[in-house]
Order: sequence, then C-alpha cells, then structure tokens
Amino acid sequence: MDWPVVVEIKVPWGDIDGAGHVNNARYFTYFETARVEAYFRMTGRAATSRIADLDIILASAKCDFRAQANMGDALLVSVRPTRVGETSFSLRYEIKRKADGALVAEGESVQVCFDYEKQQKRRVPDAMRKAIEAGLPEA
Repeated sequence: MDWPVVVEIKVPWGDIDGAGHVNNARYFTYFETARVEAYFRMTGRAATSRIADLDIILASAKCDFRAQANMGDALLVSVRPTRVGETSFSLRYEIKRKADGALVAEGESVQVCFDYEKQQKRRVPDAMRKAIEAGLPEA
C-alpha cells in the first residue's frame, strides 16, 4: 500500500461559512474522505454504502487549523498511520493547498475495529494490520 494516501478535494461553495472561508466542521469531512479511501486500500474492498461493511468506528478525532481555505481551492488531504494496537489504530492527517503547498490543517484520529452486529470492538484483522504496519514511519 502506498502511504500516505492523498485525496484531492476542490472546495465547493457549500463548504463556505459566513466568514467567507471553509467552515471548521468541513475539515473533519475532508479527513473522513481520506480515511475511507485509506480503509478501502488497506482492505482491498470496493467502496460501499453499508456501514456494517466498514468494520471500523471512529473513537476520537482532532484538528488543528493553520490557514484559511476558500471556495475553489484545491486541497490535498493526506493520511498515514501512526500506530496499530490490538483493536485500534491511529491516523495522522495533513491538508495542504495544492496551489502553494501551504499547510491548512492537520489532525489525528483513532479508529476501533468494530463488529456492528455484536456492537463490540474486535481485533484488527491480520491483513489490515499488515497494511497499517507497512505504512508506519520507521523508528
């Protein structure tokens, strides 16, 4: 798997708030877009709309805002793993403006492998663990 996963997002008008820049809540959606793409690459699965097919649930997310993004900006959202545990893994995100490379936001999230039928966490599957470990920074 290639790490980091990079997704390009062109900021639509609907993401702009009253101050004229991207609304702060939208950054979490941008992180989610990259996270889901990374998930599909990690698992080799095709995109799905069934939540039960995802096998993960978001446990924690944070975002640090560094610069404004505006309507029409092309943003490069990158995500890479930072840790894998028994039932969870952590990801790190960066959002940069494509035109000038400016860092717009950075963040982190923790995902828990989850059995939606049983409503309980489960062990990180071996194939997913292997993909995550392949993307971890070298110590």
